[in-house]
Amino acid sequence: MAQVPNLDNAPINLKSLRDQSQKELITILKNIRGKKCLVIDPKLGGSLSLIVQSSLLKEHGAELRHLNAEPVQTDCTKVVYLVRAQLDLMKFICSHIHHDISKGIQREYFVYFVPRRAVVCEKILEEEKIHHLLTIGEYPLYLIPLDEDVLSFELDVAYKEHLVDGDTTSLWHIAKAIHKLEFSFGLIPNVRAKGKASVRVADILNRMQSEEPVNTSEQTGVPEINTIILLDREVDMITPMCSQLTYEGLLDEFLGINNGAVELDSSIMGVQQEGKKIKVPLNSSDKLFKEIRDQNFEVVVQVLRQKATSMKQDYTEMQTTNQTVSELKDFVKKLNSLPEMTRHINLGQHLTMFTSKPSFLARLDMEQTLVEAESYDICFEYIEEMIHKQEPLINVLRLLILFSITNSGLPKKNFDYLRQVQLFYLCFDMASML
Repeated sequence: MAQVPNLDNAPINLKSLRDQSQKELITILKNIRGKKCLVIDPKLGGSLSLIVQSSLLKEHGAELRHLNAEPVQTDCTKVVYLVRAQLDLMKFICSHIHHDISKGIQREYFVYFVPRRAVVCEKILEEEKIHHLLTIGEYPLYLIPLDEDVLSFELDVAYKEHLVDGDTTSLWHIAKAIHKLEFSFGLIPNVRAKGKASVRVADILNRMQSEEPVNTSEQTGVPEINTIILLDREVDMITPMCSQLTYEGLLDEFLGINNGAVELDSSIMGVQQEGKKIKVPLNSSDKLFKEIRDQNFEVVVQVLRQKATSMKQDYTEMQTTNQTVSELKDFVKKLNSLPEMTRHINLGQHLTMFTSKPSFLARLDMEQTLVEAESYDICFEYIEEMIHKQEPLINVLRLLILFSITNSGLPKKNFDYLRQVQLFYLCFDMASML
């Protein structure tokens, strides 16, 4: 199954958005004639794989590389950087160009910022005295269709940037993405916002609509999107701290879903290639996944068992009775779903290794106790025990945050105690590694 999702059944024409993003990228490559080396920000690599196939980039003369600290090894005389506006990435680019200059390598350099150039990044290029060597542009990739019903801004640290760093750039990007959406599907008449950041996004969007109005005369009169609801993460901080229990949620919890796929050892999927990693796409193009993705994992196990049993019975009946052509045709259709069945049986079997662990089940019980605010002392002791057992820090912190939220904060003496215990074990771990 291809990793690029099939968007034919999307409620709005998301395929047109993807096609437009693909066209914009291809136009960039076409405008740089001849063979070129396309150096991609690693964070963007997965996102681009959902927009355009690497084979299409190669057809337009692009030799692909991932950006890192090492100089670019290529025979191409044109190097195109496709990057987010991040300071550390600018330092990589500066290092590459300084290396080429020191070696007497002459190349043309192009930097395309995704989705928008930033003054602070160009300042670094100027300070490093390479700005005049660059052709700078933008690749306005604001929204990525992950599936037929999911669009992503791909702003994975937006909450931290806004709340901790005081950087509101991500709010502008969100408003810009929505405004760009309006040019494809019409002005959105109803915008509802809950939370300070969401209200700010709504205000920015309103200003953009005034400064750059959507041409409603080109629309049919009825917008395809009637209402958009903006919610701050801080409206509900409990949900992300609790363990996910749906099939897709558990896959993300234990295997990590990135850009609509999980990467895992081939042996888990029944492929005997030692040490080889494979990507397993997870999107609505897989009909079985579409059916079971949002179901509780225990229900999914039952569904898979029933489907496997049904297929086995059909196979037995086919061998023991004379089947009509119509019945044979139905059986062959079921066989076409066999790869999907095998894929999810292997994934489900792998997940049970985690979900059957006593530590996972105990944590679920404790999360339930915390949400229901049943016993402060039991919860405090459980978190302390997790620290003593040196369980993964992320698990301790998630439960500790949930503990704090459901109890309107922690008394300072309790918080200081847990912090000191955790710090002791962290120091102990570091000492044992030396």
